[in-house]
Amino acid sequence: MNTIKITSLFVLVLYVFNAKSQDVILSQPLESPITLNPANTGAQYDIRSNLNYRQQWRSVTDPFTTVMASADSKIISSNRSSSLGLGLFIMNDRAGGAHLNTFLGGVNIAAKVPISNSQNISAGIGTAFMQRHIDYSALSWDKQYDGLVYNPGLSSGEQMSNERTNNIDLSTGVQWSYGKGATTLSSNDNFGVQVGVSVFHLNKPNLSFDYNDKSYMRFVLHSTLSYGIKNSNMQISPSFIAAFQGPSKMFYGGALVKYKLQESSKYTDYVLARMLNVGTFYRFGDAIVLMTQLEWGQFAFGISYDINTSSLTRVSSGRGGFEISARYMPMKSGVSSRLL
Repeated sequence: MNTIKITSLFVLVLYVFNAKSQDVILSQPLESPITLNPANTGAQYDIRSNLNYRQQWRSVTDPFTTVMASADSKIISSNRSSSLGLGLFIMNDRAGGAHLNTFLGGVNIAAKVPISNSQNISAGIGTAFMQRHIDYSALSWDKQYDGLVYNPGLSSGEQMSNERTNNIDLSTGVQWSYGKGATTLSSNDNFGVQVGVSVFHLNKPNLSFDYNDKSYMRFVLHSTLSYGIKNSNMQISPSFIAAFQGPSKMFYGGALVKYKLQESSKYTDYVLARMLNVGTFYRFGDAIVLMTQLEWGQFAFGISYDINTSSLTRVSSGRGGFEISARYMPMKSGVSSRLL
């Protein structure tokens, strides 16, 4: 095989080997909030929907493609600001030449309880159906080389009977939120922070196609802060995420700088708020993430690009992958921007 095919096979084998110890990673994880933490479900907004599309490693092998979609909403709300939220999500991840496909579809439910005028605690649980599939016929094996050329008609000599697995996947999480509004309509000195912990694969579903090889549980710690620079049109929003899954660890941190292009009308819904967000993040030992996002009233559109910093740089020339996100979140009249 030539160098490209060898490299492609190496990347695929590496991915399959690590599938047990590391889940799909997004470069815009905050734009998929209910898959980051079930406690995020319906906790703050009447309705919210998110879409994420990610493609990576096209420069090395067949691209790895991930699509996520979610929607969540309050379903019960009391006069004391307690609420119950419901969310639905799906995820489809396709990896490499073997078409290793993982589908996840589930439902979250979360409750939010205020502990003061500016603080609340939320807790959530999630249940999902997970299906994994691999296409062995798309792989090439050494026994299919007849000494001169590759012959796909030859037997691989491998005994692999199961191409599909089905499992139930359970998750849970808690989150603390604090928010302080602006002192005046124009001061822009609002402040907010969220800190959460979530756990995925509580039941350790089996991931192997032929053996009993259970998934490691994944533990996630995340924190986001939003700080308005007083008497300006700018906000700074740093965030940090740490994930631990078996022997794998992931640390992700950085910040968005948000510039308010236009205030929304305090009296009608005809003039919508607009914000331009630009940021840089670093996934430690893996990639630098450059991101920009436009928030326009009820909608937000973001795009990011990964620049590889890992050993994969030798074959990818730093070209990691791109990711786009879209959000729809109706806002009440007079609300110029969300706190977090």
